[in-house]
Amino acid sequence: DIKTQFIRAGGAQLGCPNGGFVNGQYTQRWNTVKAYYERTKAIGAKFILLPHDLWGADAVCEVPRWPGDDGDWTEFDRFLSQVIKDAKASGMTGPDVQWDIWNEPDLLTPVIFWGRSQTQYLEMWKRAYRQIRAAIPDAVIVGPSTAGQPSPKWGWFTLYLDFIKENQVVPNYLSWHQLVPDSDPQMSKDDLDQMLAKRGITVEGYQVNEYGSSVSEQQAGPSAWYLGRFERTGVDALRANWGMGGGLYKGMGDLVTDGNQPTPAWWVYRRYAQMNGVMVKVIPGTQVDGAAALDTEQAQVMIVLGSRTEITGDVSIVLQNIPPQLVRDGRVHIRIERIPEGFGPLKKPVVVFDQQIAVSSGVLSLPL
Repeated sequence: DIKTQFIRAGGAQLGCPNGGFVNGQYTQRWNTVKAYYERTKAIGAKFILLPHDLWGADAVCEVPRWPGDDGDWTEFDRFLSQVIKDAKASGMTGPDVQWDIWNEPDLLTPVIFWGRSQTQYLEMWKRAYRQIRAAIPDAVIVGPSTAGQPSPKWGWFTLYLDFIKENQVVPNYLSWHQLVPDSDPQMSKDDLDQMLAKRGITVEGYQVNEYGSSVSEQQAGPSAWYLGRFERTGVDALRANWGMGGGLYKGMGDLVTDGNQPTPAWWVYRRYAQMNGVMVKVIPGTQVDGAAALDTEQAQVMIVLGSRTEITGDVSIVLQNIPPQLVRDGRVHIRIERIPEGFGPLKKPVVVFDQQIAVSSGVLSLPL
């Protein structure tokens, strides 16, 4: 119902504390990857494969060895050959599969996904990139999926960009995570645009494959705010879904309850998925953002708005250039739903306004 576009998985946390290839427990995780891919394919979405989870580096399991330890890449080469072999056998070689080589290689606390130096990571990236490309020439490769956001002031990311250009191992999609509450996808994209232009690097697009991580961020208001940001920037984005001690495989990033009932945030994505026709320009406020679409066939506009942080008082919404087909006798029908905060089940949003309102010169101001 929410028209899922991406599923990202690698069997994380299964078999812990000794799960994954590096602990001799690869099969369980690969079977999980295969099952998630089949589900992804069935709903017409794209699957993002996570080799780091298959290796066992999921920030929960023990990792006795990392790729390239002591300069020995034999085990990693064998591991990646196995993954590629299994991917081919499972029909996972088309554009509906993306290879996200390693998750959050920059993160050092509170958990670690890459336990070695950036130099060793870059060598791993180069080897993995070339091995995947050699086996599946048209493979869609994603990276570096950092915990931090791209910035010309951040040495880790600038070094990564210089390395991938020099070694001709540029991914199809440059990726990062937007999990810091005061970070902004728009600013991250603008910074990365400048960084790539400076280096003459071109990619197919950007991907924020984790956003909205905390209790405050996985609520209805921030969800709508993020959707507005990503819709405007054109960045592919995936809602974060992670939890330790069994929390990873339930809740869908707090979109459903433990009993798989929709939470308030689910309704934000439901309304967004129901948008048809053409997207409408939304000029955000200082705290409120969102997305809107005009469906000329149904003669209606669907708007989803939200705030990233709690605000009090009215918010003024100004609708401009209202099409004539939406106006009847100088009035338009306005229906407003409130989607509350919280993580409990919500059968449907609360209708707080449902009336005809007069329009003047195609403009309507609406206090919320």
